[in-house]
Amino acid sequence: MKKKLFILIFLIFYSSSSLTITNKDLTNNQLLCPSLLWGFEFISSNRVKVISTNINKITKFSEYYYDVDLKLSYINIFSSKNNIRDRLYSIELNTLRVDIWTMTGGGFTTREMFPVDLCKFVKINNFLSYIESLK
Repeated sequence: MKKKLFILIFLIFYSSSSLTITNKDLTNNQLLCPSLLWGFEFISSNRVKVISTNINKITKFSEYYYDVDLKLSYINIFSSKNNIRDRLYSIELNTLRVDIWTMTGGGFTTREMFPVDLCKFVKINNFLSYIESLK
């Protein structure tokens, strides 16, 4: 009985989403935020396609750079290659909370954009088309 309980707990803590983020290369991983029609498609070891939909349901995508900080458990997304001052988004790896970085009077400040459990890792063939189909 204890052995089965241990295996169950092990499987819960090491689900597929946690296993995909054990190294810094997220190539071919996709993070979908379906209720907001947003997504993050990691297209190489340092490039990510951010698919965003505005309030008028107009979807666009932009390519950025990313880096995974395993010590702090964050994926940081930059407009230029690994320039900390150009950070646009941060994704907390354990909860998949997405933060947006904005300029304020006191400097750069993070704001929670998508709360915990709004996004999930998925495997979809045509990611952009899938987000369009959710509209």
